[in-house]
Amino acid sequence: MKQSNMPLTYTAAFLAVICAVSALSAATQEAGLSCQNIAAPMEDGARYTGVVRNEDYRFSAIIPPGRAGWGVRAPAPFHGFIVPLDGSGRYREGESCIDLYVGVRVRLPEDDSEEPFARAIERPATVGNQEGSETVDKELVGGKPFTVVTIRVDLPHPSSRQGYLSLTLISPASKYARNRRTFDRFLSDLTFW
Repeated sequence: MKQSNMPLTYTAAFLAVICAVSALSAATQEAGLSCQNIAAPMEDGARYTGVVRNEDYRFSAIIPPGRAGWGVRAPAPFHGFIVPLDGSGRYREGESCIDLYVGVRVRLPEDDSEEPFARAIERPATVGNQEGSETVDKELVGGKPFTVVTIRVDLPHPSSRQGYLSLTLISPASKYARNRRTFDRFLSDLTFW
């Protein structure tokens, strides 16, 4: 499995998602990052369509027409959603998806002693009315080439802690151009206040 380039300072909530993904079978994990394994924690979760607003992280997003976003079920706090881009947009359908994740960075004392992760080459990215950074990785999932784009944006949080938003596009290489256009529209429709 490919080592993540995400710093250790991300939230405990994100770690809960990682634990859920880790509980998947070894065969699934060896296949690499896929829409099905990141959607697993959303089983029987909340369904989002149209405009999704979040007051805690002060943003709104527009789910692409004809699609649905799937998030964790209440009473779990909102930490984002996954939008399948193939098929009818039903939960865990298809190979292409957009994953929107929000959280608060938590810096632990042991983070200072950790070796930093090797970071992929980042480039500036515009997300709605904010600036962030983008990385693009090539992966093999089940022997098939995929492109994984990850964009990170720092956000203010009412608790005065540092919030962040992470957006990931997972796409088979053969569908990347079409899916990238959908992803770029999704990014441009995000609004932060």
